[in-house]
Amino acid sequence: VNAVILLVPVLAVVLLRIYDAHLLEQTERRLIAESVIIGEAWRSAWLAAQQIDPALAPDFAPPNRRDDTFFPIEPVIDITAPPARFEPPPAPRRAKVTPAAATAGRAIQPLLQRAKRINLTGVRVLDAQGCVVASTAPEALDLCLADTPEVKVALSGRYHAVARPRYSDEPRPSPTAISRGGTLRVFTATPLHSDGRIIGVVRMSRTTIEPLRALWKYRTTLAWALLACVGLAVALSLFLTRTITRPVRAIRDAAQAIARGEPRQPLRGRGRVPAEVHALSEALDRMTAQLADRAAYVADFAANVSHELKTPIASVRGATELLRDAWDSMGDAQRDRFLGNIEADALRMDRLVTDRLRLARVENRPAGGPVDGREGATPAGEALAALLARYPADRLAVQIEPGAAAAPVSLGPDALQGMVGNLIDNALVHGGDGVVAVTAARRGGQLEVTVRDHGGGISAANQARIFDRFFTTRRDRGGTGLGLPLVRAIARAHGGDASLVRTGPDGTTFSVGWAVAADPTLSERT
Repeated sequence: VNAVILLVPVLAVVLLRIYDAHLLEQTERRLIAESVIIGEAWRSAWLAAQQIDPALAPDFAPPNRRDDTFFPIEPVIDITAPPARFEPPPAPRRAKVTPAAATAGRAIQPLLQRAKRINLTGVRVLDAQGCVVASTAPEALDLCLADTPEVKVALSGRYHAVARPRYSDEPRPSPTAISRGGTLRVFTATPLHSDGRIIGVVRMSRTTIEPLRALWKYRTTLAWALLACVGLAVALSLFLTRTITRPVRAIRDAAQAIARGEPRQPLRGRGRVPAEVHALSEALDRMTAQLADRAAYVADFAANVSHELKTPIASVRGATELLRDAWDSMGDAQRDRFLGNIEADALRMDRLVTDRLRLARVENRPAGGPVDGREGATPAGEALAALLARYPADRLAVQIEPGAAAAPVSLGPDALQGMVGNLIDNALVHGGDGVVAVTAARRGGQLEVTVRDHGGGISAANQARIFDRFFTTRRDRGGTGLGLPLVRAIARAHGGDASLVRTGPDGTTFSVGWAVAADPTLSERT
């Protein structure tokens, strides 16, 4: 819109200039038409003075156009070239005019005088020497214009025209006057031929029409056109205003509805929407959705934690009240048992809060952000060796393929322990006294670790819920139900996933995989 507004005055100037050039060309075309008629009238009179019948006269076509049926004269003034600066002053007649030329000049002189009163065109009919034999200005009959540039060209047999600045000390004419107020005057010189030779020249001159005067002539039509343009501009402005403000109002109304606590609505305008407003609405919609999801997550987090903490808190409160009321009557063994229960419940609450916070940090981290602040590409063999060293060697059977040992992983120690460590801990708890098999292998762009125990397996009813938050089968032994959900969340945060591969009476196998990092320095370190 701004570009169109800025281009309007430029376009107006360009169009006015084009119209000015059109008026200049139209003036030249009109002078050509008049000069042809006047030239043929003078030629007929010139032939009659020699007692030659014009119907039987030699061809009047130019020597190089005698075979053409038509030979129109086209305008030659270059509208892009600067106008000629001056007109050479006319010279006194140097040679005697032939009787036929003089007689023909006197024959058309009254015609020129009458025509001047109608069209104000200046006419000079010249003989073959360039001397005036007929003119709309009688004082010019004793002059010669052979040195004028356009006449020189015409005497050589070619049509020519020039435009010169018009200098006048007269006041500017009114828009309705017959006189023109243009700044240029057009001069044309048309050669007259007879039997292959030049017999004379018709020199015409006329001031061009000023563009504003021409527009004044069509002022009623222009007024209607202007009103139509204004109406179109108003309609376009209203359309653009509606196009821009309607989606903005829709975004505002949706935002206000959300602020009042109403159900969330898409922050997107309907219908035709500008690209910038569309991008803004999508960004606000994503932000609102993220905030809504975050709020729902926080509410769910608070509800789950409060629910999970009720039992240990109630146990701690009950044990504390018993100890306060019956401390003196209890034996040492009974007091130690109650204190042990309080300590176990406190440890369970600590694990619950710690695991829940870690899970929340993983699930709500920024897109592409690290799970912990110490992540960096390290060889998988080193990372797994540091983790497996924490467990008794006789309880684990470890197999790390060469491709997996050298594969770089982007996991930090906390994230790696959160994934693989949780699977090993579960296998040691539920696998009885059997050896836990840990295998690491590279599968394309993924590093996959499988952990297999030799326990009794997982029931069909529990298999669909093992990755649900707070689902655990050993709540009485301090289980929080957040281990496997944390494993899956960390794996997905690193472009992988965790899954139950198989389970049965002979044991259970879990698998966790994540994307391999890119680190060109690992080849030396490995």
